[in-house]
Amino acid sequence: IPHPLTILGHDRIFWFGDLNYRLYLEDNSARQLIKKLDWRALQEFDQLRREREYGGVFQGWEEGAIEFAPTYKYSSSNCNRYSGGVPSRSGEKQRTPAWCDRILWYGKGLTQLSYFRSESKFSDHRPVSALFSTQVEVVNSTNPRVVSRHTILPTIPPPVETEQSNHDEEAESTLISLIVKDLQASPTHNTRCIEQIDDSDCS
Repeated sequence: IPHPLTILGHDRIFWFGDLNYRLYLEDNSARQLIKKLDWRALQEFDQLRREREYGGVFQGWEEGAIEFAPTYKYSSSNCNRYSGGVPSRSGEKQRTPAWCDRILWYGKGLTQLSYFRSESKFSDHRPVSALFSTQVEVVNSTNPRVVSRHTILPTIPPPVETEQSNHDEEAESTLISLIVKDLQASPTHNTRCIEQIDDSDCS
């Protein structure tokens, strides 16, 4: 079987990260929709969604339904308040909240099982995560013409309770353990992430 020569030559592709798409919406109007948790109305102004609908970018790619708050820009890495707003703080950048961080996929045999944001506070963004099941073709080594298809589901181990301190727990956190924690907390993400949208105690 020849190796693909281009990115789109692969069977299944994931494209994720800070794609830096913003909202075609005035700042105050965007913040009002965020307070109402009205993600569907807010997505009508999403630049990436508009560009895909117009056929300008990512033709043939897919993205799951966004049912979480915008992931950028937060006032600081340890704060739940979006940067800017009215009145804007001295020296703070005025940025309309937006879904800058995205996960898209391309190819057949992929099914997205979940799509959510995480509350890891490492920067002025909040990361996003997704789980997929995928079908893979397995070629018979003795007869390359025989191809079987298998569906692979993600396996997430149950959380393990330990008596480690918070410092030790953070130091030994792995990607899979963070995903487990986020999955367990995901039902409350929509409200928890905006509790402090106007909190004056954030620095």
